[in-house]
Amino acid sequence: MLYPIQNNETVIPNERNICILLSGRITIQNNKTNTFSIPSKSYFFFDKPFDIIAASPYLEGFVTKLDATFIKTFLDVNQLSGHISNYFDFYRLKNIDSKKAQIQAILNADGNKRLIESYMHILWIELLTEYEKSKKDQSTIDQFSELIEQNIERNYCAGTYAEMMRIPLKKLIREVKKTEHKTPCNFITEKVIEKAKYKLVNTKDTSQMIAYQLGFEDPYYFIKYFKKSTGVTPTQYRENYKI
Repeated sequence: MLYPIQNNETVIPNERNICILLSGRITIQNNKTNTFSIPSKSYFFFDKPFDIIAASPYLEGFVTKLDATFIKTFLDVNQLSGHISNYFDFYRLKNIDSKKAQIQAILNADGNKRLIESYMHILWIELLTEYEKSKKDQSTIDQFSELIEQNIERNYCAGTYAEMMRIPLKKLIREVKKTEHKTPCNFITEKVIEKAKYKLVNTKDTSQMIAYQLGFEDPYYFIKYFKKSTGVTPTQYRENYKI
């Protein structure tokens, strides 16, 4: 019903399934064609087999599966899980300490079926409730912004983020323009510049190091990129705003 995952593993689903990442990220492949990057401290529902093709060395992740008997026993889980519509979309974990405690309790239950089912029920209800709330609360802009934060070092373009959000690029462009009055590319640039400014003021990393951390292969291009947005070079910005 619950077990740890590892790299180069094929995960086979049951009736209801969740993959939970407490720490570390994984890259998975579904149907040998669709590839997804799943960040740390997140979870996703799945209904088809998938392969873990890459994983962080410090991975702490688990798969929890429910069979038909469990679902028939706990009708609230059956009802809430029936609302799942987005498989392989990840959601941020909340109250992580609570999730860790429940997972540890399941692992320590030493085969006590009733105890395991009780903790599994609590874990699933928490995650399903969070899922329902996230569907209502998280706007397209919130999702876009969160994905940029999670992947800022990868230097992704707007089209890649649209694919990760499972929406057409045209919809992303429309939503960002309507809400933020700018293009998705400009929105990404602002996030990158914000992160660069933070690192320049709050760390001792060189401009070259920060460039690599933000996904720039050429540090000189990063300097031009930064100056075009701020009017000053990274070094000048650090001198002006250092604490």
